[in-house]
Amino acid sequence: MTTTPPQQTVQLDRIHAPANVRELDPEHVKALAGSIALQGVLVPVVVRANGDRYELVAGFHRLAAARAMKLAEIPVVIRDAATQDADRAVENIARKQLSPYEEALAVKAMLAKGLTEGGAAQALGWAKARVSARVKLLELPERAQKLAGTDTIPLAAVDQLREIGRVSPPLLDTLIAFLAEEANQWAGERLAREPGWVLGQALRYDPGKAFAEYLNAVGSQQIAQLRLGKKTDALYAQAEKLHKQLDRYSYGPPRIAFTESDIDQARAAGVLIDFEQGAPIVTDRGVYRELAKGAVKRTAEQLQADVAAAAAQAKRAEKRNGSQPADPIVEARRERDRQLRQLSDQAHGVNLDLGAGLLSGLATVDPANMDVARFFVFALLGADHDRSADAQAGEPIARIAGAGIRLVVDELRADVTKTLKDGSRGRLRIDYGRSRGHEQALAWLWRFIDGAGSAGELYGRALVVLAAEQYASRLVLPASQRSHPASWGSHKDLARKAIAKLAGPHLPASLARLEKAVARVHSAYAAAEQAPSRGDRDSGGITPRAARRSGAERVHDTTEHPDDVDDGAPADSEAAA
Repeated sequence: MTTTPPQQTVQLDRIHAPANVRELDPEHVKALAGSIALQGVLVPVVVRANGDRYELVAGFHRLAAARAMKLAEIPVVIRDAATQDADRAVENIARKQLSPYEEALAVKAMLAKGLTEGGAAQALGWAKARVSARVKLLELPERAQKLAGTDTIPLAAVDQLREIGRVSPPLLDTLIAFLAEEANQWAGERLAREPGWVLGQALRYDPGKAFAEYLNAVGSQQIAQLRLGKKTDALYAQAEKLHKQLDRYSYGPPRIAFTESDIDQARAAGVLIDFEQGAPIVTDRGVYRELAKGAVKRTAEQLQADVAAAAAQAKRAEKRNGSQPADPIVEARRERDRQLRQLSDQAHGVNLDLGAGLLSGLATVDPANMDVARFFVFALLGADHDRSADAQAGEPIARIAGAGIRLVVDELRADVTKTLKDGSRGRLRIDYGRSRGHEQALAWLWRFIDGAGSAGELYGRALVVLAAEQYASRLVLPASQRSHPASWGSHKDLARKAIAKLAGPHLPASLARLEKAVARVHSAYAAAEQAPSRGDRDSGGITPRAARRSGAERVHDTTEHPDDVDDGAPADSEAAA
């Protein structure tokens, strides 16, 4: 049976509050003060005796609230000093959600008093795996501990950081400094799944404080920087010459690759970081130099053996053929195929280099860059229209110009209203040009787009011409020239939603009124069509016209009925408005 410690009241000035696991939350203290003002201190704080005074174990926020209320005393429960840290940790976790760093400090306090990880888990009500994870977090530098569990350092990357810190603490410090920069927070999301790549980015960010190199191959630039000595330099030059003998079309020096034996040597020296994905990383320059020397020597010897084997094979072939001359075309074809096979092997690595270069250099661009804007805008608008009657190239831009720009720009239309005999104006007639080609509209569109002086203006002008095609009323055109607005099919329909949000605030109220009026006209016509005549109602039948219309698919609002507008004439002034 558990005995409840006695409760008593103690003067506030006799209670000392040591450093807590977490910082005080001013809002929480304020809320508790309001509660104490109404109801008093309902839950006593936990203290331990310390001479003639007391040291606070749990209840830091309640004590701060009582002091804010200027109370003289507070109810307390006195606990044994041996359990104070565990009590404090449990109190903090139970009262308010802690960050992973604060949880780790709580676990540390429990372990310092002799509790095992299993005992700490039982006291906190956690799974043992969670306690073990917080113990691992304590192995990192304090700066990394505080960033863990945030967007900067995900908890899933703690094991990778521990591995880096175990092998090279300076390298871990460089990585943490890189991640802590606000501009580099994007790297945190990739840290757990691509730690080697993020580490490479960190070394580019600050290359001077730590050493690390991928242990897959060493390039010519790295060989020059390592200064491997005259003997190794001579072997490297020999390897390049032998490589050229084997493949006279080769470009650059041969690939100097490391072997599993090299990786094992670095691992045995304790300077290897080996992640589940990506190439292993060596963190000691001296070890890397020696392994690079061995790799150069091994490559030169292998190339020398390959050259000797190729010469022997050519000699055997010459002996087989005797004096009969070889077909030069057949030989050329064989040589071409052989070279392409060798180049295809190189292409695997080249593609990986391409991917690494694009991901590291092009994944984030400056939105104000004009070249970026030109690519997206002109790729979206498409090729020039070639003006032929049955053209396919340039059809999108012709549609944008013909169904949008030519209808909304005043200079692209002409008032051709006739004057009646009595001198008054007849019915409004507007000429919008020919039904195909739209040369004037296309020319105006490209002048408008090309006149942009900045990336933002180029994006904006592209949106103008696209929104014009989307929202311009086709009522002003003869029925034969009307078409549906372009359907911007996209992932999750995001393109259509985006242009609606961008253009919506700038659409005139008159357009909304016109669209509602058109909808009412269609609804009235449809109702009249569906209503049977009196004679048919008596006989229970439907009209022949309604029968013809029954089950037919409704047309888009932009396709008018024959009596809306004359098929061969421009629309009236109400439609044009």
